[in-house]
Amino acid sequence: MGKPNAIVKKGQEQKLPVVPAAAPIDFSADAGSGMEGADAQSFAIPFLSVLQKGSPQVDEASGVAIEGARQGMFFNSVTGRMYDGKSGLIIVPAAYQRRFVRWAPRETGGGFKGELTADQAAQLRAAGAVVEVDGRLFFPDEAGNVNPKRSDRLADVRNHFCVMVDPNTGEFSNVLISLTSTQIKKSKTLMSMLASVKLKRGDGSLYTPPTYSQQIRVTSTPEQNDQGSWFGVRFESEGLVTDVLLYEAAKAFHATVISGAAQATYSAPEGGTPAAAASQAPGF
Repeated sequence: MGKPNAIVKKGQEQKLPVVPAAAPIDFSADAGSGMEGADAQSFAIPFLSVLQKGSPQVDEASGVAIEGARQGMFFNSVTGRMYDGKSGLIIVPAAYQRRFVRWAPRETGGGFKGELTADQAAQLRAAGAVVEVDGRLFFPDEAGNVNPKRSDRLADVRNHFCVMVDPNTGEFSNVLISLTSTQIKKSKTLMSMLASVKLKRGDGSLYTPPTYSQQIRVTSTPEQNDQGSWFGVRFESEGLVTDVLLYEAAKAFHATVISGAAQATYSAPEGGTPAAAASQAPGF
């Protein structure tokens, strides 16, 4: 057994065999091999987020700043790739989930403490286990009191599972755009945009096509209110998907999400950039 981290001197490098271009290997015969032991927790689908002026990737004092990173850029949390926010990206919405995410306040250590469906959150509100204060939902203490700096918060999160087209390579990749707070209205705009599209059948009747039949351009845009300024998202229709492979990729991702094999995984306090977005089972 060789020594780990052994130093290889110049001239002693091991040369790897090169496959001649004239004799390509047919990899399709062994498609999927090597993934037999993988499960849904073995894969990560990235968050596609908008960098802010306080994002670690932008802040040079954070220790993890990325050269060239600027607020308003899109950031892929798994690959680390960044994309211009003004020209934006083409995405195909594959699936949608509304979730309520429980966060511990930063003053008590912060962190993700679970997620609920909209129905579960409504039940907690009806039972008084969750109360609304200044437009935000909190878990009160045993006496029924809420301290915004000490009480756990329940955030309304709109998750859009999409297939993104890389503008530089043309490659497709699965991403998750997670919208909350001021960006919920953008989520509603996107959903209304997708629902409004109608196509005509052969008999003349109209139908609503699947969301993954639509190409959407997402760009970033500066926004502000009394509490500060930031970059939000903007969605614009780019018409129907014309690439069969792109359509099939989005359709397959839709099936993965609906089956429960792809789920959002939160690993950073609200307002931070999560390190991973979703786990996905192999074969999709």
